[in-house]
Amino acid sequence: MSPFRFFVSQKIPEGASAVTLADARVAHQVKNVLRKKAGSEIVLLDGSGYEYLCLISNLSKTEIELDVVEKKLNENEPKNVVTLYQSIIKKDKMEWVFEKCTEIGVSAFVPVLSEHSVKLGMNGERAGKIIREAAEQSRRGKLPALSGTVSFPEALKQAAGQKGALNVLAHNGEGLPHLKDVWAAGAAAAINIFIGPEGGFSETELASATAREFAFASLGKRTLRSETAALAASLFAVS
Repeated sequence: MSPFRFFVSQKIPEGASAVTLADARVAHQVKNVLRKKAGSEIVLLDGSGYEYLCLISNLSKTEIELDVVEKKLNENEPKNVVTLYQSIIKKDKMEWVFEKCTEIGVSAFVPVLSEHSVKLGMNGERAGKIIREAAEQSRRGKLPALSGTVSFPEALKQAAGQKGALNVLAHNGEGLPHLKDVWAAGAAAAINIFIGPEGGFSETELASATAREFAFASLGKRTLRSETAALAASLFAVS
């Protein structure tokens, strides 16, 4: 069985042969939930893109003393940098988007309050926990970023200000090119994908995106639910 993996905020010093991890959350998980003891292996990920195979030498309620056995580059991160601007949808569906899109390789999430959003808020702390656990389970090398909720106009402004990025709004309008073709032709360093809520984007929002010269792209002939569209679009973009 592969060692359990943990994203930690503490940076592992270059060349370190031992480290004391001051992280009560991980210490509790390792000691009280997983029942690990001295001599057990775990893998730490500090967001650098490297992973550290470690042996537990000592455990307390708030700290873990570890010997660093091996440092290696994590090669599971996709080359394409994808930011998902997901309009807020119902709680269980929004959480599903965070989990599944983390697993397939989305780099960042921006929750968007759109005109047709039925749900007007979300639990950011819970969302962060879901993203972290999905990243650990799927053997990601970097933890996807999660921003605070922004309005649709602010989301457009934020994406438009990202130099070198391709900005795409997923839409089911007639005659639109498929997202994979838009991405292939864009030759961009990164892609920002906008997904609408259950009721879709409003005419005002579509006009605002057009004014900022966003690309409009189809995900196929069928009409998809918001959470399905998020997963499909993300998969096309990271592939």
